[in-house]
Amino acid sequence: LAAQGAVQQSVDDLAAATALNAPTIRKVMKSLVDSGLVIARRGAKGGYRIARSPRQISLRDVVEAFEGPIALTECSQNDNVCDITDTCTLSDGWGGINQLIMQMMGRISLEDVRNPKIVDKLFRQMLDEGPKINLVNL
Repeated sequence: LAAQGAVQQSVDDLAAATALNAPTIRKVMKSLVDSGLVIARRGAKGGYRIARSPRQISLRDVVEAFEGPIALTECSQNDNVCDITDTCTLSDGWGGINQLIMQMMGRISLEDVRNPKIVDKLFRQMLDEGPKINLVNL
């Protein structure tokens, strides 16, 4: 869909372009439509088209469309507490790590994912400008 822009595509078009079967295409499209990333049109001349420019859709948007809110661990979400949160020495750090990953995924657009040179540039930029994580031998 990102490659075709505002052009509407049928399930058969998408199946041919991706080598996925029609039931899989329908399942994927339902998640993308429910998240607002794709617009569906029913009927004989129906199909799917991308809702916004690929530059305006982040990798985070896509992952959250399928997986829901990103959380590496239960304690990385503000409202969740696991059985050992009170005694765990790592729980405080997971929230920050989760936020860092969400920010990076939010900076990478669907357009970027389609261009390996941009992805490589973003990766190098992240290493150069991003916060440093000190690893400690335990």
